[in-house]
Amino acid sequence: MAEFGYSDGKKKVKGPSKKWTQKEIDAELKKFDLKLEDAKEREGDVEIFEAIFDKGVFLKNEARDYPEAEKVFRISYEKTGGASKKMEILFEIMLMNFEKYDLDTIKKDVATCKQLVDDGADWDKKNKLKVFEGVYCMLIRDFTRAAELFLSNIATFTCVELMDYKEFIFYAVVMAMVTQNRKTLKKDIIHSPDVLSVIRDIPHLKTFADSYYNCDYGNFFKAFVEIIDVVGKDIYLQQHINYFTKAMRLCAYK
Repeated sequence: MAEFGYSDGKKKVKGPSKKWTQKEIDAELKKFDLKLEDAKEREGDVEIFEAIFDKGVFLKNEARDYPEAEKVFRISYEKTGGASKKMEILFEIMLMNFEKYDLDTIKKDVATCKQLVDDGADWDKKNKLKVFEGVYCMLIRDFTRAAELFLSNIATFTCVELMDYKEFIFYAVVMAMVTQNRKTLKKDIIHSPDVLSVIRDIPHLKTFADSYYNCDYGNFFKAFVEIIDVVGKDIYLQQHINYFTKAMRLCAYK
């Protein structure tokens, strides 16, 4: 599904800006270390944090050294006192751990982010956390919670570092259909202006939702076959394909 950034079950992850040699990576890391030393000698806490954080971003996005990047991000986390900035760091870590399927660490970081929201993190971080937690819920097969989180974020989605809006709507619709009642589907999916603005651009999804809601089972099962194919290739859902297929069929039969 190239439309959603899928390829053989893996999402297209933004790659490095260039092909780096190890020598070039080592040279860049040395520059970051020199910048950090200079910040410690001449600048304040903000500049020290930025130097450490920038090194983590380079390790994650360019060197693709996730273990080392996480170590550096954890250090930068300890160097900042702002709840919103701390959440920004944890989002960077979770992006890596979604790829690694490190559920235990993601669970802990989601819980920490919730505490940071209580500590005063800004609205945007609170909003994005719903999407990060929703993806975690899909990974652990808590589809009901994933649907609730996604549906509450349809009109306010900003989490573009994790997925684009069409991908998000795909997950929201699929999770809602397998877990929510007709009243919720009508309000939050079928008649939602935000969903309607993009659902026609997502292959088979509008037919899938409309035919299910209208009890048009001939068209529903035709679209269902296509949706199953997408779910079976999705990095977040493919391990739950048998469960999803069975649960969705039961919903339709009811």
